[in-house]
Amino acid sequence: MDLQLFCTDETRKARVRADATFNGIDYLEVLDDDAPAGVPRQQTLFVYCLKNVEALTRDNVRIEGGVRVTRIGVVWAFAASRLPPDEGTRLDPIVRRLAEPANVLVVRTDARGDFSTYKFRLIRSPTHPDEPPDRFDRVLSAVGFSFKVECDSDFDCRVVERCPEPALPAPQIDYLAKDYASFRRLLLDRLSVVMPGWPERNPADSGVAVVEVLAYAADRLSYYQDAVAAEAYLGTARRRTSVRRHARLLDYFVHDGTNARAWVALTVLPGGGADGLTLPGPSVSRLRDRQGTQFLTLTNAPRGGLNSSKVEAALTLGAEVFEAMHDCTLHAAHNEMRFYTWGDEECCLPRGATRARRPSSLVATSTKSPAAGTTGG
Repeated sequence: MDLQLFCTDETRKARVRADATFNGIDYLEVLDDDAPAGVPRQQTLFVYCLKNVEALTRDNVRIEGGVRVTRIGVVWAFAASRLPPDEGTRLDPIVRRLAEPANVLVVRTDARGDFSTYKFRLIRSPTHPDEPPDRFDRVLSAVGFSFKVECDSDFDCRVVERCPEPALPAPQIDYLAKDYASFRRLLLDRLSVVMPGWPERNPADSGVAVVEVLAYAADRLSYYQDAVAAEAYLGTARRRTSVRRHARLLDYFVHDGTNARAWVALTVLPGGGADGLTLPGPSVSRLRDRQGTQFLTLTNAPRGGLNSSKVEAALTLGAEVFEAMHDCTLHAAHNEMRFYTWGDEECCLPRGATRARRPSSLVATSTKSPAAGTTGG
């Protein structure tokens, strides 16, 4: 038989052993290769306890766990000092070697387990499976074991028992800290608790410099956190890219958009100073403003060119400013375009038209007045 439970810290067991009434499990052994004739291998458990267990029966035993073989039942359970005659005869070679048979509980199971780890538990009764027997220590009322501890295995994996790290009290953190100053104050307050011997607050100190770098990083992460939360919803999104992505979810495509555009019709006095003049558009060479010729919507100012003072006055009155998109040369001959109407009195070009027939021979013989067959643009 092989030892199944071993703990380097025996403090709890020592205290239970020293108590006059409390009891608990010391360790558990599975009878395998040493099983006498007539005793099934891997179905007999020897549970060594700290005190007398003659009052326990099969109703106080439960075996849990398993992967392939589960729900292992208990056929019988007796103290080694009170085994039935037939079982006592078979197990006599082993029982005679026990120092305190009254402290050993012998359990017979109805099946062999698999290679996984099972848990042997002592319970108060089938109706109270979550409670240990009377005067049994709650921690020492259960133990893990394996039915296959003496079986050969293709694996050579040592099970390392690691005790959990002690739970430390959580630090007091102000979750309302969201900017650089509050993060810096929070870090310095925490350092005052964990490092009370470090009172340095000089900005040139390396520790203070590290604190300020961490506060700066936390401030950027806090801003990013708020930005992500805002951009996640259409009603709070602040970036055009986020709005476009939300709209794409509804199969709606948001256009990049352009500035307001308008067509401007210019009338040039024949032979005047504007005839043949070129209005400049946006010029790449003018790196400072890159503006074209400005046009203002109509206010109470007179038509024509405006000086700087009149421009300011027009803007004050609510005039809208448009700029030429390209260079434009003015010609008085382009004030109006004549079309031959074949004798019709009322003619018009359809909206969106970009060309019209203008045979030169017909135009030369036209006697229509400009108002009758002319469309200005």
